[in-house]
Amino acid sequence: MAVRFRARLRHALERTFWSLGKRPKSGDSSFSGRYGEWLGRKFLKSKGFSIKAANWRSPLDRRLEIDLVCLKKGVLVFVEIRARSQLALVNGFHSIDKRKKKTLLRAFKAYLAFTESSPENYRFDVIEIDLPVLEDGKPQIFHHENVAIFR
Repeated sequence: MAVRFRARLRHALERTFWSLGKRPKSGDSSFSGRYGEWLGRKFLKSKGFSIKAANWRSPLDRRLEIDLVCLKKGVLVFVEIRARSQLALVNGFHSIDKRKKKTLLRAFKAYLAFTESSPENYRFDVIEIDLPVLEDGKPQIFHHENVAIFR
């Protein structure tokens, strides 16, 4: 119980610092990932998306995770957020390989199976965030809509 409280407190403090313009150091990948997910949520909210779930995991298989599940104009949108350094050799969009797409598809199907009222239309989006290397740089956000994954 105390561990969960500390984690929530840490995440609340992180979001507060990020709102004030403080960014994570480039060395910590999990910290940068949380920062990228926060930027992605903020970006999608500004575009009119309503967020239904964040970091949803399947109750049957905890490995199946969806970063964000959103709703926009009656369409259910599954979102994968990829935060990378601007110097990365592979950008965020192309870092989603065949194996990851297969896992994401299983997670989407599990989400649809576990939710009672899901819309008839759904799609998969990728938010790619290029984190700057320099302290004064701004992150670049790219939104790839309706990425082909469903058969």
